[in-house]
Amino acid sequence: MALGRRILNIFRYGIGPQALEKKRARKAEQRRQVFESGLWNSHDGLTQRKYQSYSDYVGHQVAKLDKIIHRLHETELADETHFRKDFEQCEDLKQAHSILCLGARLGTEVKALRNLGYFAIGIDLNPGKDNPYVLAGDFHELDFPDDCVDAVYTNSLDHAFDIEKVISEARRVLRPDGLFIADILKGYQEGFTPGKYESTHWQTQQDLIDVIVRVSGLTFIGKRDMGYLRRDYLSQIVFRKPVAAKVTSIHRKNRRGVKS
Repeated sequence: MALGRRILNIFRYGIGPQALEKKRARKAEQRRQVFESGLWNSHDGLTQRKYQSYSDYVGHQVAKLDKIIHRLHETELADETHFRKDFEQCEDLKQAHSILCLGARLGTEVKALRNLGYFAIGIDLNPGKDNPYVLAGDFHELDFPDDCVDAVYTNSLDHAFDIEKVISEARRVLRPDGLFIADILKGYQEGFTPGKYESTHWQTQQDLIDVIVRVSGLTFIGKRDMGYLRRDYLSQIVFRKPVAAKVTSIHRKNRRGVKS
């Protein structure tokens, strides 16, 4: 299938740097048209894809793995190198021992963390078969107790159905003084247009930071630019759970609030 796609792209775009630019421009225009087609709702600096139900959302996200699994295997080594460098350069993470990775797909980030000496596990709606790094699970309702991990990491906030529930769950499972770390894309006013499988996005990265602080009470520690991973420019944002923080009834209610 991958070979057939490559041959089709050669016929459509040609070969070389100009062909790559043509392909990227065409995809960018397709993304823009879909994003502006009325399939998204915007409010409070965020925009969310319209779904008929939570079950429709789950089905949409689960279907993605089969579409991209060949590419994930092709880029696994490069992705693991990227994650390892990312985690090594995150000074705040060095105090952590146990790390939960949300939306981890095949678990390349988990593998990188384990190789660095961390106790790490991932969850994903569709981790594939026999995945030693990732458990099947929903980051809107984590099947873990309160205050149980030193850090929560994700690069999948743009795949959330309800980002407030995801953030509240991350806060709940963090130990006091624990870290919430997210690798994020630019906002849609900063040059990134959500594609086929993104479910939530933000006008600017600052809008997302403001939402996380508002809904969680986490303390914003800082942001650092990480450069390009293939075509996408990433930044990392870091938050800390206050030492005196306790899980409130609001957060427990949010945890129960996900509907199927």
